Amino acid sequence: MVTALRESDDGEVRGCLEAALATTGEARRVVDLRREPFAYETSFAIDRLAVRLEDGAELRLLAKDVGRAGLSAEAAAAKPRHTLDPRREIAVYRSLLGPAALATPRFHGAAEDDGRAWLFVEEVPGTVLTDLGGPAAWGAAAAFAAGLDAAIRPHRDPALEPLLLHRDRAWHRHWLDAAVAEIGEGELSERLRAGGDALLDRLDALPRAFVHGELYPANAVVRMRDDAPVRVAAVDWELAGTGPFALDLAALASGWRDEGRLAICESFRLALPTPISRPDLLAAVDLCELSLSLQWIGWSPTWTPPPEHRRDWPAEALRLLDAVGL
Repeated sequence: MVTALRESDDGEVRGCLEAALATTGEARRVVDLRREPFAYETSFAIDRLAVRLEDGAELRLLAKDVGRAGLSAEAAAAKPRHTLDPRREIAVYRSLLGPAALATPRFHGAAEDDGRAWLFVEEVPGTVLTDLGGPAAWGAAAAFAAGLDAAIRPHRDPALEPLLLHRDRAWHRHWLDAAVAEIGEGELSERLRAGGDALLDRLDALPRAFVHGELYPANAVVRMRDDAPVRVAAVDWELAGTGPFALDLAALASGWRDEGRLAICESFRLALPTPISRPDLLAAVDLCELSLSLQWIGWSPTWTPPPEHRRDWPAEALRLLDAVGL
């Protein structure tokens, strides 16, 4: 039996939260819990929890149903089955993000019994990066992306690797073929067929890193103070794994052009632990953005991306093929 968050009453959620808190060393009784649907949920059901503990402490949490029961009907029909593993995001928070002491939402445990797959994390105060126009916030998000792999690397465990999504040559080949099948005949499909192997070779040659996988601006919450970012918290880690080192930067910068794009890329470049030239980084970002464009095209003919991800992706792919010389 699969237990859905939205079909459970407050008492059941309270009991699961108390058990989850105990696993993180926060064994305190919940004396009051108020919940409401989270306004910014997308694929999975998310509730906001206002929690008061017996010692008077108050928590503002998000309860995310990362199981099949919490997935919207549209997303369930569109998302490839191999991307849907409810254990992934829970394991990333528990075993990677928490031990790495990143500024990501604090992990408050999970309920993984009786068919449940509920994740309890801090509701980070701040503003979604999409709504921030200043260069400081975007630069801070790029710097976070640049430092992610180095922060996670000491905590990588071979036992976790099967849970992660590995964006290797086979991954990129899948989305290239899916994109060609979706768009049918025309200039884009002809160029992808002609240059596909070269594109895969170049993606395969890029250094690999641990990546968020969908670090679009809507998935970054930034806390500002006096117009300066003091915390960048990436959220929604259900597609975390490995991939080309500039993949998250490509997602962040995908809506930017000219000086703004260059500034974001430079913030990333300067924060990388391993030096890279500006031309080499920009070339890598173009390749990664092209791979993301093909993924959006091939994701599913029934899938309508969220508003923040809607773009003329075939036109973007053509532009990027020009940029990378294919």
